[in-house]
Amino acid sequence: MEKKDEILDHGQDYDGIKEYDNPLPRWFLLMFYGSILFSFAYMAYYTAKTWSIADASGRSANLAWSGARVAAEVREAESGHANFVPPEGDALLSFVRSPGNISRGEALFKANCVACHGENGQGVVGPNLTDRFWIHGGKPEEVLLSIAQGWPGNGMPAWGASQGPEKVHWLTAYVMSLRGRSVSNPKAPQGIEE
Repeated sequence: MEKKDEILDHGQDYDGIKEYDNPLPRWFLLMFYGSILFSFAYMAYYTAKTWSIADASGRSANLAWSGARVAAEVREAESGHANFVPPEGDALLSFVRSPGNISRGEALFKANCVACHGENGQGVVGPNLTDRFWIHGGKPEEVLLSIAQGWPGNGMPAWGASQGPEKVHWLTAYVMSLRGRSVSNPKAPQGIEE
């Protein structure tokens, strides 16, 4: 049987405030102790899995092996770039004119570049890519260099390290295809006319 409204007698009066010794509700105590038991079970389950490679569902729950798995995925991603031989000169010109490369570059442009250069390359924060004016040069090699190395002083990030050479070449192909397009609300020309 629960005690209710039992006043504790401390022998002192604190400005007429009385302290009651009422127990916590049973539902609260069950939730409290249940959460403690759950935390121990949760910790035991996931720390015990550190010595196995995968659980029954095939998911890797192994904390000790996750670093090796990430390293293997990085090697796999880098091996994809190893097969790509960057074109130069006339080969670069034919690369940037290829419709397949332009469409791949368009997908990358829409994922990474729209915030600064606009949906159609008309320029927002970054320069307009549809006109004949270029800040750092408009030749394919110069555009490729601008995309790969960036211009941090002007707010242009270097995409070479994060995207890899093949994707940088696709982006170059798409940016080169934007030149001469008619767009609404283009940003004012910047740089030197080419």
